[in-house]
Amino acid sequence: MSESKQDEQDGIQELSQHAADLYRSGVKLWRKEDLIDIEQQLAKACDAERFTLRRLDGSIVHIKNPMFKVMKPIWEPVAKFQEFWNLVRKTPDGPPETYHCTYLLDWVNRTVRDYEGPLGTTQLVFESSRERWNASITCEAFTTQLRRLLLRADGTAKRVTKIVRFGLGDLNIKPKDWWRIQNDEMPPDQRKLESSIIDTALIHHAMALTIADVVRSCAESGSHGVRILSQDPNYIDQTKDLLLETGIEVVGTSGAGGFAEVDEESVVLSALAQAPVQQIIADLARPVAIVKLIGDPASPRTKLMWKEYNTWNFPVISESVQAEGSLHRFVVYTRKEE
Repeated sequence: MSESKQDEQDGIQELSQHAADLYRSGVKLWRKEDLIDIEQQLAKACDAERFTLRRLDGSIVHIKNPMFKVMKPIWEPVAKFQEFWNLVRKTPDGPPETYHCTYLLDWVNRTVRDYEGPLGTTQLVFESSRERWNASITCEAFTTQLRRLLLRADGTAKRVTKIVRFGLGDLNIKPKDWWRIQNDEMPPDQRKLESSIIDTALIHHAMALTIADVVRSCAESGSHGVRILSQDPNYIDQTKDLLLETGIEVVGTSGAGGFAEVDEESVVLSALAQAPVQQIIADLARPVAIVKLIGDPASPRTKLMWKEYNTWNFPVISESVQAEGSLHRFVVYTRKEE
């Protein structure tokens, strides 16, 4: 190995060791104020010459904005997260000065999406999917399970003021070209409608509304209402409008701010979020309940967090709605009573 390569390797080892030391000392990888700050910066991306990121040790790094003063940018910045294992086990993404940043920027090209336009999902389609979900045996079993889990041993309801959802999927996305090609090659009786591409997202959104319905049904009379918040940086404007009509607030449009909404009086639903959701939650709060897909990367801190929760399998029923939403891969966590 050349001397320069050896120096580079030694530098990476020193940085990863320092990250591990900070983590062991209790330094949080994510803080609500940082997530709110980067969300606000990205919301005004065209006006920012540089973006400011915070490192683990509290120092600041500035990143040049290539879209500064661009009137009609085709590139859109979103938050990108470096989880625990990226920091301590391998070379993190980006230049060396950002190795200790747990959130970075990713640039998404929106040209194709804007050219193809929205799928055209209507409120009628949304409600029809929700009705099918509500009539399913899976929904009935999940409702029964969740209602039982949200009640304390003395029969009183646990206080929940918001449902916070991550990565449930855009409701107006169109299929990729490869999907269309494969679909066209299928026998006519096996071809799918283009709208089938959003079946999973529709089920996830319907499930989130069921959670809100259960929370409201368990709440004591006179209690405050329940907010439903949803973060997915892939939402297009038509989907945001559709959700708003349904009483759902879209937050964290750049993929970061929604995490700051998680607190001890929330229920979290996480499906296909492009973020280490459980690691972020472990640093921020202990929600009443967390419903999430398996496969989200764990860490020493999440391992400790789950000791504070009871774990339940999602009530899987053999029917098409389960397959469409990959519901058999969900797990339900409920915070243990003190």
